[in-house]
Amino acid sequence: MPKRRAILYINDSHTKEVKMSKWVYEGWKFPSVKVEPPNRRYLKLIASPETTGFDKATVLFSHIPPGGTTGRHTHPNSDEIIYFIGRGEGTIGNDEVEIETDSVMIAPMGVEHECRNSSETETLKLFCVFIPALKPSGVLKELIDKTNKYLKGN
Repeated sequence: MPKRRAILYINDSHTKEVKMSKWVYEGWKFPSVKVEPPNRRYLKLIASPETTGFDKATVLFSHIPPGGTTGRHTHPNSDEIIYFIGRGEGTIGNDEVEIETDSVMIAPMGVEHECRNSSETETLKLFCVFIPALKPSGVLKELIDKTNKYLKGN
């Protein structure tokens, strides 16, 4: 998919060309990276500074199959807001919580958290927003490469 450009109207005497990829992202079409057990899940990078040029945050989907988990982890440089579709269990700090569709977890920077799919049959879907944007490392680097190839039509 080719990159798009838009004209941003500033005033009667000045306009500015702004590079953007899209306004709406078809997440179901994006490539994924499989994270192997013990933290089995599939990640899709929807927007980031390295892929779409959106520099305010990183947006990704995490699809956790039955029995899968994110594993307990922290984000030392970003807050994470997670919207859930499906059912499962979570931990944030020392709190154990039930998760179901329309639940939202806010994991502040540096606070340990985990999401687990306790279903035997259904995928737990997470829509995750990291503010500020994540710094590329580990599996995110692979995901950035795959997403850039997809966005360029390769």
